[in-house]
Amino acid sequence: MNLTIEQRDRLRAVLPHYPQKPVGRKRADILKVFEGILWVLESGARWEDIDKYRYASYQTCHRYFQEWVQSGVFQNALETLVKEGESEGLLKLHESFVDGSFVPAKKGALRLVTAIKARAAA
Repeated sequence: MNLTIEQRDRLRAVLPHYPQKPVGRKRADILKVFEGILWVLESGARWEDIDKYRYASYQTCHRYFQEWVQSGVFQNALETLVKEGESEGLLKLHESFVDGSFVPAKKGALRLVTAIKARAAA
């Protein structure tokens, strides 16, 4: 997922700023982390499949994702991008839907469905 310069500027105002610690490893670019998170959500790939050279490490992306979801930062950032898309006429939320058909069934789901059908037929 590649963000435009305008989107990056808007997100800088929304995403928290983490100051660099005086010691230790340099912090990952917060916008690259956000793009990595969007890539996982868009592609449906595993966190481990993130290209750490293009975005950030999968551990960093996942850690920030969990933190931002719990604190509401992620929802606020997505709302910022959605408002931008709506104002530019690129997005119409009233025409949107979510498709969960790619989600694999839990273990034993087939047996459960079979048992329910057998009870219904009896």
